[in-house]
Amino acid sequence: MSYKILILEDNTLLLQTLEDFLGGHDYICTLVSSGKEALKQCYENKYDLYLLDVKVPDLSGFDFLKELRASGDRTPAIFVTSLSDQESLTKGFMLGGDDYIKKPFDLGELLLRIKALLARAKGIVDDWLEIDDEYKLNLARKRLFHNQEELDINLKDFELLYLLVKERGKVVTKEMIHERLWSSSEEINEGSIRVYINNLKKIFGKDSILNIRGIGYRFEK
Repeated sequence: MSYKILILEDNTLLLQTLEDFLGGHDYICTLVSSGKEALKQCYENKYDLYLLDVKVPDLSGFDFLKELRASGDRTPAIFVTSLSDQESLTKGFMLGGDDYIKKPFDLGELLLRIKALLARAKGIVDDWLEIDDEYKLNLARKRLFHNQEELDINLKDFELLYLLVKERGKVVTKEMIHERLWSSSEEINEGSIRVYINNLKKIFGKDSILNIRGIGYRFEK
């Protein structure tokens, strides 16, 4: 099944990059550069997800989503924005945004966020996965919690942790990690994997993840 994504972005180069990348992953993209054009497309077509810049001509991404939510449209929406202040981020969520990613961003991370949001919208995943009595993962929001307190963890750390926990007691190979964290067109990045593993060890302890030399890793917690 191919999902349809409306992309609102006034940077022509970024718009084309997103279309090429997401199109390569079987998403059908509609490209618009102004808020009013985005509204016109929404009245004429149905989409599975909105990918929205905020600062665009005619009607901002915020106002665009506000109008859609007021009309009863609950299509999942991700803000892709250079805005980073807490007030703007809070406003985006209050207006009905489901997630955001800050510019500049990694295309692989964006793809993970899109997949997670579509999965949640379609009811494919359960909300929670318990690691132990103290730690649990919120699969819908891609967040890690320790005793009800949310921890600061980036998306690829989360995806790696989910894979390790899901395969607890088994060896997670580097090929499995590559498939989970990177698109098929990207080369596996050994250095990045080590960084993500070390990030998780800082949370769970240095003995929590066993390195199986030349093969992969095993979650021991």
